[in-house]
Amino acid sequence: MSYGYAGKIARVNLSTKEVTTIETARYEEFGGGYGMGAAIFWDLAVAPGEWDLKDAFDPRNVLPIMVGPLAGTGVPGAGRTSVCGISPETFPTCEFWRTNFGGRFGTMMKLAGWDGVVVEGKADQPVWINIINDQVKIESAADLWGRDTWETQGRIANMVGGRVRFGEEWMQLGDTYTTGIPQIVCIGPVGEARSRLAALITGSGVSGRIGGFGAVFGAKNLKAVSVLGSGTVKMADAKALLDARIWQMTGGGLVTGSFAPASAGSGSCHPCLRADRRRNVYHAGETMCVDQHWLANPEEQSLRGAQSAQAASEAELASQALMKYGASGWSAHFLGLFISDIPGAPDFFNKKVPVETGIGWYIRYLYRIGELGPGKRIDSAPLPMEQWGELSFRLAFLDAISKRVGIGDALAEGCMRAAQRWGRLEQDLESGALRFPAWGATGHWTLPSAEWAYNYLLGAGDPSWHGLVTAVGKPRGKTTEEALIELAKKMVPYENDIFMFNYAWKGEEAWKTGLYSPHKAKEVAWSRHYATFWNESMAFCEMFLPNLETISPEIEMKYYTAVTGKKDTFADTMRIGQKTWTLERAIRVMHGRDRKAEVFAPFMYRPGASGMTFWGGVPIYENGKWRHDEAPDMYLDKQGVEDFKTHYYQLEGWDKENGWPTRRTLESYGLKRVADIMAERGKLGS
Repeated sequence: MSYGYAGKIARVNLSTKEVTTIETARYEEFGGGYGMGAAIFWDLAVAPGEWDLKDAFDPRNVLPIMVGPLAGTGVPGAGRTSVCGISPETFPTCEFWRTNFGGRFGTMMKLAGWDGVVVEGKADQPVWINIINDQVKIESAADLWGRDTWETQGRIANMVGGRVRFGEEWMQLGDTYTTGIPQIVCIGPVGEARSRLAALITGSGVSGRIGGFGAVFGAKNLKAVSVLGSGTVKMADAKALLDARIWQMTGGGLVTGSFAPASAGSGSCHPCLRADRRRNVYHAGETMCVDQHWLANPEEQSLRGAQSAQAASEAELASQALMKYGASGWSAHFLGLFISDIPGAPDFFNKKVPVETGIGWYIRYLYRIGELGPGKRIDSAPLPMEQWGELSFRLAFLDAISKRVGIGDALAEGCMRAAQRWGRLEQDLESGALRFPAWGATGHWTLPSAEWAYNYLLGAGDPSWHGLVTAVGKPRGKTTEEALIELAKKMVPYENDIFMFNYAWKGEEAWKTGLYSPHKAKEVAWSRHYATFWNESMAFCEMFLPNLETISPEIEMKYYTAVTGKKDTFADTMRIGQKTWTLERAIRVMHGRDRKAEVFAPFMYRPGASGMTFWGGVPIYENGKWRHDEAPDMYLDKQGVEDFKTHYYQLEGWDKENGWPTRRTLESYGLKRVADIMAERGKLGS
């Protein structure tokens, strides 16, 4: 067994009630976490050729719930859990997507002796999966169905025996002992209703928001997965790991407490050093920024201003309700964290536009223009639209969706499908009232952080990846060019190409070195390969790594080598990330993805497409000079995007006609079996 790995993966078929084991070694070439999950999905869901991979609620949808080799070892920020499969959230088609979540679930999975659990089929009655060390059982969830996520976790913890809190006493677990409590990921009433807004919840507020996988749990009649373990994880060099932690804590520019209010405790996901969670709420969890501001008021000039005690209390109650119901603060977006002036954007809410907009923003817009309301063409019952900015409205919103009553039935299908049902999809995408850049995903810093926009286009969903957003910000003590030269040295294997960071979006320079050039293709590829390996397969929290201004990629390699003992270089790990990204592409191709499908929503090609930047804007090279610019007027050129796609496909080794991986590319990664199946089904790139 390799260092860092438990050595086995549980395979649970809810239809046949069979529990078997997959040897981790079969998939170790993909690193771990998401990489292994994608490879398992190919083998179990794609290769057999038994379905068309289009219906996320089909029992044949396979759901790998995986952790990485660094989890459970004490590597800070590396305890996240990855989930992938066909997503019900994406639009217009259900796409192969991923989500991940923090908390303590991933660490406990490793301590129980597993690298993950793969869920197949559909139970005939509600069930939950109970993992206690080597034992994996399918249990009845008859008494859990209909309960919220906090109550569900409390009841399961009592059944399993987790009556301790924060290690207050020892509990016997077979022939061993533990001070831990079971870690549980579950769904609430929103997931049970198969709403595409459903999240996976663990603890009080840690959630897998992206992809609507809570609805897949609901479709499988799966209420929860609980895990409790008392084992350990073997690593190659424990002292080297401790040395790396000390080095990071003392000289690595560690930032702590980013999301916790000033009065919060000092809890963290496990293992982490950021202390951005509370310890005084259920299971020491805490909601993130998008959830904390779910009760924000769009008329406020700044959402970071002082709040009254009552407003703060109601905001907390709203975020708790979001978590208890099991809804995604992302797909159920009302406003987001910031509002700003966006030149050319629709004149909503006193010319202020949220940086991230979603279903809450959209129904408020329809209400204001007279299309939605009591007795209107789109009847708003049972929602009290006049109370939109209040806690009472948020609670009514969640209740209507979970019961699919009145307008809640349309809202449960997600913003894009609701707009389609109401006959407003095309016109509201044109105007920008629906600010969903690609694949029905809520926009998040999509422009001028153009590598994020391209991630949406290529199918990565919301990358929520701040590595380059912060790194390309306006530097201190250096010129823009000096800072970018230093940054370019770290972009292995595309290092020393400074024009990767040029965000020029109009004129000749946009095609020569800017957004539509081969240089920008390198930056987008680097971000995908890095995130795929380090954030999604090694499971590093993206708020923790990378820190490209200071310690990355040195710290990643210190931890990776200490735990696994592997002799890989950083370039080798990026190659594994590219391999997994290419396999992910192959899965998407098999359910219908091609070049023609990869287009942005119409508003992205017109003024008003941009958003708000931070850290001094983005670097732009024009007329032989570098500058930083907020670029609030940025929008994309259709032909420019097509030219970018050609450059990007060529860089990745996908054919330019369809954007499909070629045999040469797949075989270079040792994926001949994938190439053979794609060729057999007429999907191999020429």
